[in-house]
Amino acid sequence: MRDAKDEAHASRDPLDPEAEALARRAAARDREAWSIVFDRHWNAVYRFVRYRVGAPEQAEDIASQVFEVGFSNAERFDFQGVPIEGWLMGIARNLVRDHIKKLARRGIHDEFNDSFDLPEADPTELAGLRKDLAEAMGELTGDQRQVLELRFLLDRPVAETAMLMGRSEEAVKTLQRRALAAMQRALGGPGYAEGGGG
Repeated sequence: MRDAKDEAHASRDPLDPEAEALARRAAARDREAWSIVFDRHWNAVYRFVRYRVGAPEQAEDIASQVFEVGFSNAERFDFQGVPIEGWLMGIARNLVRDHIKKLARRGIHDEFNDSFDLPEADPTELAGLRKDLAEAMGELTGDQRQVLELRFLLDRPVAETAMLMGRSEEAVKTLQRRALAAMQRALGGPGYAEGGGG
């Protein structure tokens, strides 16, 4: 008998016949299959969106839209070793990009940066750190940001990150090293050399 961890892993294994069968049923707009897809992938999609937009309510709305768009365009999904989660993350990335562009056009750029809840401990220091991290992430390429988000925010292993990004594992490791080096350079100012934020 498979436990929940095995079940979750199987849903991400591109060679798993069960995952392929589920993806094919979802592509045929089988409502039961979409219910399973939602249950398995909601948290990952929500965390991905929440990290990018900040505000929990907006993140929830956009994450819901991901599944609506996925269901509406299900016939476009073609399981060729790429898990359905990778396709959903692509939809999420596009919806987040559209959301941020709308905010920028309306002049509300800071709305999504200031919406993170700060813990009770020293909010001034944490706000400075959050700002520094956001600026450093903003200097990365899109692929560098994506690899850090998948590896560290969504806690995906290298093999799965490679699959989701359509790259080799070596390419992902190289991209991750370069992204971390760029973050270190960006955060390497005098404040961080002395142990504080800017």
